[in-house]
Amino acid sequence: MAVIGSGPAGLAAADRLNRMGFHVTVYEKDLHPGGILRYGIPNFKLDNRIVDRRIDLMKEEGIVFECGIVVGRDISYNYLKRHFASILLTGGSCQPRDLDIPGRELSGIYPAMAYLSAQNKRIIGEPLFVEEDITARDKNVVIIGGGDTGSDCLGTA
Repeated sequence: MAVIGSGPAGLAAADRLNRMGFHVTVYEKDLHPGGILRYGIPNFKLDNRIVDRRIDLMKEEGIVFECGIVVGRDISYNYLKRHFASILLTGGSCQPRDLDIPGRELSGIYPAMAYLSAQNKRIIGEPLFVEEDITARDKNVVIIGGGDTGSDCLGTA
């Protein structure tokens, strides 16, 4: 079984499939598995050591993680189809919901997940492309929206 994406859905599916006796390989586009657990939730809410511990247990149970691989670019659907009986798509949404409001086109306005991912990559020492390197250091910050993601941005800022 191939599982595409290693966020909460991918990890849960891989775990269940493995327990049912399937050989599971998880493909992840980022350098480390965990998806939103690692890159979207700030470390002060969910320490990466907890994510790593769970993933290490899954590896010990036989699940294979292939990271830094974009399905469709680095490996093809045809490759997956030839090597796996089933393919499970568990990728999260990478498209933010944009706001159609005056001033939205101005510089310095970022989607929450881009900001949170940049900070989490910075914490674990992953390289950032220039366009990914978003920081609130020495800036005045306004957060539009609330809930968990808004409060995560506030705590990170």
